[in-house]
Amino acid sequence: MASAKKTPERRDQLILATLDAIRDRGIANLRIQDVAERAGVSTGTVHYHFNDLDQLIDDVYTWACERFYTTRLQALADIPDAREQLAAMIDAGIPKSEDDALVIAMHDIDLFRRGSATMGPLLQALYDRQVALYFAALQLGVAQGHFRLAGPIIDLAQNFVSLEDAYELHIISGNRSASPRRARELVLGYARIVTGCSELSLHH
Repeated sequence: MASAKKTPERRDQLILATLDAIRDRGIANLRIQDVAERAGVSTGTVHYHFNDLDQLIDDVYTWACERFYTTRLQALADIPDAREQLAAMIDAGIPKSEDDALVIAMHDIDLFRRGSATMGPLLQALYDRQVALYFAALQLGVAQGHFRLAGPIIDLAQNFVSLEDAYELHIISGNRSASPRRARELVLGYARIVTGCSELSLHH
């Protein structure tokens, strides 16, 4: 059947449908039927691309981690100034709203699969790659003479990623005191303090 043909486009369609289903129903209540309904296909089509629900969840998490990371890389593309790089990193790392399906799915799967032999390495890899991006931006800022860092680069880079993770949880949980806009302001304020650079700002 042409509708069930294994293509990257069909696979991405099913993964995006899974993100929406996790957002709407929660990971614990996720069913293949939910994914099929949101993708507008039969359950057989979902099973054709993914052996079972466990494989689907594993593949969704891998895809989400890669998408989250590559989005950040794209945000830094063609930005030579470390100040703008750091601001772009902060902007890309905070969800736009509490309904961000990608962020919700990543955190839900993290908790649902806590202790899993497959999830742990994926989570660490994403964390390390994000830390490396912050590390590079901070290091470049020092080289360009913009930053006077208040601590070791690795410590600051890890703190940036941890701050993002904390605010993500507050935002997707609907905490009105930690809105996306407020979270960006607070992380940016932290960045100004630890870099000694008052010129950091978000351009939107």
